[in-house]
Amino acid sequence: MLDPAEHDLQLNQLSSPGHRAAHYLPMWRDRAAVAEKKRRLSRDTFNDLFTEGWLDLLSPRAPFTSTGNWPILVENARTAARACPSTGWMLALVGGHSSIARRLSSACINQLYHDGPRQLFASASISVDSLLSFEPEGVRVDGRWRFSSGIEDATWLMLNAPCPTHPGNADTPRFLVLIAASEVETITSWDSCGMAATGSHDVLTRGLLVPHDRVFALHEMLAQNPNALARDYIDRVPLTPYLTTSIIGPILGCAEGALAEFVSAFGGSLPANDSRVAEQAAHSAAQLHSAQLLYDSLIIRLHEAGANDRALDTQQLSQLKRDHAYLASQCVQAVHRLVEKLGASFLVASNPLQRHWRDIQAMAAHRDVAWNEAMQASGEALLQPATNGAP
Repeated sequence: MLDPAEHDLQLNQLSSPGHRAAHYLPMWRDRAAVAEKKRRLSRDTFNDLFTEGWLDLLSPRAPFTSTGNWPILVENARTAARACPSTGWMLALVGGHSSIARRLSSACINQLYHDGPRQLFASASISVDSLLSFEPEGVRVDGRWRFSSGIEDATWLMLNAPCPTHPGNADTPRFLVLIAASEVETITSWDSCGMAATGSHDVLTRGLLVPHDRVFALHEMLAQNPNALARDYIDRVPLTPYLTTSIIGPILGCAEGALAEFVSAFGGSLPANDSRVAEQAAHSAAQLHSAQLLYDSLIIRLHEAGANDRALDTQQLSQLKRDHAYLASQCVQAVHRLVEKLGASFLVASNPLQRHWRDIQAMAAHRDVAWNEAMQASGEALLQPATNGAP
């Protein structure tokens, strides 16, 4: 285990915003409204993210570190989301996909980066008509795949699904396939009121043949690999907890940005006819302070586990999911309280606080922070020992 002094040092580092990212906040805030209308981030924003190396923190080409870049990625995503939640989401979710790419074979990595260092890895969810089928030359990919954040700017698309006809099907629940983004058809389907600028459209594949050297057993890619030669722990630990935790950065940052917009709306003076505004502001600020402490706890838990090459056990994973959901719920409540206290003049789509409110609701709908599933599983684990011991 890390000693207490090192633990406190890491906690202080992780609870402070990314210094370089903070310099970009005024620009990202100015671009946020336009990005929402166009339903995608600007090329200038992607240039910022690549130039500063933030989208490449976990890429196969990133310099190896002994301390790990994953906490830095999440913290920079949190900082960015204070100004533009979609920018924070692109960092945490899409930037996090690079941690999968770095676990692939050297030959595959060379294919992915053949055209240069700026590679962006989108993903998409399976739908009822998504299909993988085995052929001697590769795996055929058909159907519609949903919610591909950043697909319009991505260079590669990561898909995963069962492949019943694959010879390795009995031992492999799902296969990961990597497809050049230029080979899929983007369906302009993303019309969500929140997180509009992520451009999370569906994609269509029509009998696309992916060679076997870009097809992998998903569980092997995500599994613990203590023998990995890389110095960064993200290559050795079970990857799923890190992928699913990354979105707490933009969720918290979005709520923090909402509070800042609420304070700014009053220009340093309290409204004369509503004495409860100060109480409501303090209530949301306290709630976000609690969420910030939970955020620190989640990041430290995973960072310490990674630094010690330790996989989380079943109970710890259940608590992790519970805390994801609780943090998201607290952030939504804090922003909702602020929105309720604004008058009718603030109920316009262009108001920045309203954008944060739309965005945080969309982020909180993500499956990695789903309330019912996480709380039910955690509650059952908590009560099961008492049930087993009952007469």
